[in-house]
Amino acid sequence: MNQGNKNSLIAHKIAAIYALFGFLWILLSDKLLNFLVSDPNLIQNIQTFKGWLYVLITAGIIYLLVDKYDRSIQKSQNAYRRLLENLVDPIYLMNSEGIIIDINDAASLALGYSRKEIIGMPLDQIDPDLNLNQWIKTVAQIDQDIHLKTETRHRRKDGSIFPVEVVGCIFEEDGKRYCLGVARDITHRIHALELMVQNEKMNSMSGMAAGIAHEINNPLSAILGACQNITNRLFTDTPKNLSIAKECNTDLEAMRAYIRKRDILRMIKSISDAGERASKIIASMLNFSRDASREMKPCAIQDILDESLELISSDFSFSNNSWFKKTRIIKKYPPQQVHICCIRSELQQVIMNLVKNASEAMAEKIYPPEEQPTLDLMLKKEEQHIVIEITDNGPGIPEKILKKIFDPFYTTKGANAGTGLGLSISYFIITEQHKGSLIVSSPPGKGTKFTIRLPEKSSYCELDV
Repeated sequence: MNQGNKNSLIAHKIAAIYALFGFLWILLSDKLLNFLVSDPNLIQNIQTFKGWLYVLITAGIIYLLVDKYDRSIQKSQNAYRRLLENLVDPIYLMNSEGIIIDINDAASLALGYSRKEIIGMPLDQIDPDLNLNQWIKTVAQIDQDIHLKTETRHRRKDGSIFPVEVVGCIFEEDGKRYCLGVARDITHRIHALELMVQNEKMNSMSGMAAGIAHEINNPLSAILGACQNITNRLFTDTPKNLSIAKECNTDLEAMRAYIRKRDILRMIKSISDAGERASKIIASMLNFSRDASREMKPCAIQDILDESLELISSDFSFSNNSWFKKTRIIKKYPPQQVHICCIRSELQQVIMNLVKNASEAMAEKIYPPEEQPTLDLMLKKEEQHIVIEITDNGPGIPEKILKKIFDPFYTTKGANAGTGLGLSISYFIITEQHKGSLIVSSPPGKGTKFTIRLPEKSSYCELDV
């Protein structure tokens, strides 16, 4: 039942009670008076005041009925206001001209305006994409009680823009049209969709990278094999080498002396070294893209750490714009290989995220001449856990940021510099996927340390190494 029908029913109820009381008063008051009083003069005097008594009684009845209705309305309004203020999504009430006439606290908080500032504001002042004239025509023409849903943008008091999903309803009250809208900030949803799209791209690129790596391996193997063959044929006295040299009237020692003086041997070694480094990078890429099954397998942690550094150093877009090449890397590994059950590619992703963050942080610090950007990688066993510590000597993280560092979409970088998902995804991988812990500590001005603690034994796989 809408409010108009409810008001009409209450009015009819009050009129009916008033009419019933008046009918009973007229019908019974004289009979009751004659029954109680026998003196005609006294009855005559009482008749004079009977009308006034009727007015007082009916006034009291009407007051009680209206007061009861008023308290009911007040209770309903209080419940409505509590509901309105406790909703976390912003709510706006507009008239048919697109003027905001009421909001809840969430709307005030989302836009940065006070309630007084927003009320009376035209809708297009907070929605830069809205055509107000078209909106007014739509509200006038559309059937009432129809829900509308759309995606648009809202503008805060500071001028910043954020995406919203708006669900609205047109209704009439006292012959006037109004629009009630609920606006939900969908920034996180859009980021999540972008992340899903990016994840699909990365999955495709992972398969492509694996294919490219296999294709590169073939000519690379040929280059490394050719370098080895050239060195063997020039600097080993095999019967075949000696026979061909004699056949060509060539003095092998004189040719070797020329090669040494022209530094050709060093050039061949440079080609071989570069090929071996490229081979290591390709092997790391293949290891990184191979774990699509997301299965727990025994892995050597030292190899994962080294491969992560190798992949970062070969990432041109990162290493060319950071201090990674200038950074002194100190590895503190146990003498024996440390194995653990893990999803190799995911643990590698965490290491790469933490190392990249450390390098980017160190790039923001101005070091004195006697100090150098330094990254410590420590691997150790601690009770029933394997502990990895990644420590930098950068500027550190302020305490107010430290509390939010693992929050999804939280970033201190520019709008196009990061999604704010790297550390939150790393935290999820360590805590949820591997049942470990990831903590951060950062004494002011003394760098940052991330500590990964993983269970040494896992029920997901058996270590047989």
